[in-house]
Amino acid sequence: MKIENFLANADFVKLMQKHCFEIIKSLMAQKSEFGVVAKTKFIDFDPPLPEHLDLKKNPYALFALAGYTFESIELNEEQITFHAGFGLDDFATFVSIDLGAITQIQIENDVVFVNFSHYERKKDDKELTQNSINIFLKNPKNKASLKK
Repeated sequence: MKIENFLANADFVKLMQKHCFEIIKSLMAQKSEFGVVAKTKFIDFDPPLPEHLDLKKNPYALFALAGYTFESIELNEEQITFHAGFGLDDFATFVSIDLGAITQIQIENDVVFVNFSHYERKKDDKELTQNSINIFLKNPKNKASLKK
């Protein structure tokens, strides 16, 4: 088996996500502040960050979960969410990160978890339907049949 296939294997991705969840849960129970490095394409901000603060220009982002941010953490088996402030004006937003997209967990400057899996976000039913419609409509023969 090639390494790329192993790292993208759904069982391996799920195992790494579960391991990430267990480590964060343990850190929270011990009230140990920590940092995470995550792939930005799997991070959501609510409300969205202003353009001058947009982290999605970079492939990875580091978040220090300490103080109020640490206290605001909500964790489930799919995602971690927390409240954070960004920039000089401390722009407040809720940050949601897919656990599978967390590539490192750090305590102080020490890395305690590394995730090498090739995580991809699951598409919801609405997105899958829209993708199917778009594929269908790209074919000129299908467009013509709709006009009849």
